[in-house]
Amino acid sequence: MGERLKDIHLSKSSVTDRVRTVNIQTAHCPNGCDLMCEDIKIHDLNSICVKIHYKDQEGLLHIDPEFGSYEHISEVAIPDGEVVRFSCPHCGVSLVDESETCRTCSAPVFTMILPNEGEVSGCLRKGCFDHTLKIESFEVLQLRIDEDFVKVIM
Repeated sequence: MGERLKDIHLSKSSVTDRVRTVNIQTAHCPNGCDLMCEDIKIHDLNSICVKIHYKDQEGLLHIDPEFGSYEHISEVAIPDGEVVRFSCPHCGVSLVDESETCRTCSAPVFTMILPNEGEVSGCLRKGCFDHTLKIESFEVLQLRIDEDFVKVIM
């Protein structure tokens, strides 16, 4: 790793003073359908599209691909504290992970597959921000370092 980074000079800045973001660029349902949406962008990035179900309503939810940001776009208005369900907008498979519950509020969680990389899981209760990023292989990550930030791209 030292050989690849030998030309990067970090002396101008402290990495600890910079913003760190993880941008998700690929996400799939358990059946392999692509959940990325080129038509709806958030932070100039392709959003992650899921079908959201709440009581007798359903519509599309475009999830912010910047991990840890919650600037989502929803076709369904959900009151704070309510629990929803997610499914694939293409094949309809549930994204609810039946084997886990939220560590913070015990609500169900969703899981999206990051091919060859890991998964993203999150609470399905509106207003609970407990999300987890599990990475299986660090070899697939790109680390971009510049004067303003450190960005991990997946």
